[in-house]
Amino acid sequence: MLGEEKKLVLLQYDDHVATITLNNPPANVLSQEVIEELLRTFNELEHTDITAVIITGQGSHSFSAGADIKELVQREPMQNQEYFTKIYLVFNLIANCRCPVIAALNGYAYGAGLELALCTDIRVMDQDAKLSAVCVNLNLVFGTQRLVRLAGLGRAKDLIFCARQVNAHEALDYGLVEHIAAPGTSWEKAREIAMLISQKGQTAVRGVKRVLNQGVDLPLNEALELETKFLYRMLASNEFAGRAKKFLCLRV
Repeated sequence: MLGEEKKLVLLQYDDHVATITLNNPPANVLSQEVIEELLRTFNELEHTDITAVIITGQGSHSFSAGADIKELVQREPMQNQEYFTKIYLVFNLIANCRCPVIAALNGYAYGAGLELALCTDIRVMDQDAKLSAVCVNLNLVFGTQRLVRLAGLGRAKDLIFCARQVNAHEALDYGLVEHIAAPGTSWEKAREIAMLISQKGQTAVRGVKRVLNQGVDLPLNEALELETKFLYRMLASNEFAGRAKKFLCLRV
């Protein structure tokens, strides 16, 4: 419709699965407005009964090519600091979303676009897509910590120092993605995973995500104590009793 405002972040619900599409083609850059819309979207999701979230990009060119460089060069340093503060806030919201978040990488994921993907719990990558940590190309320090936790110190240094492109098979080998899909099918594979997750005990899925996220940076004994607290709570749940009885019936 003439004069209708374009939404830069699209949100669609289907069977308790939410799909978020970055609608800023062709590069789906993370402009100030996109970040604001992502912030509102993830705050909205906290009040729903969804079982999984899928994030993808509009079109076939890019999942997200990262920050909007045109905006960065037009703003003062303090304004750019505020922008990146909000980016970190959004990425933390995604990482700590109460249900699993799956990235369907349908094209280039560069810089902040790569970091957005690394915030998610599971990543599915089109076979012809590319990843790249490009901060040093702009003389910035960014996107270091999630990458090193997934790829290891040596590979993270290699990828960031050189800012080179990584193809799907390298990304799988490095631990940056969990699945490779045929070109143009990453969303379908992500949807398949989301529907599988939706069949599980949702309280347990959310608990597992919290324990994994919090426990990974703890000493083993403290992480196991955290797991035990959740385990004991779940053992007393009606859902555990019901699922256990159903399991036994299926084996008869």
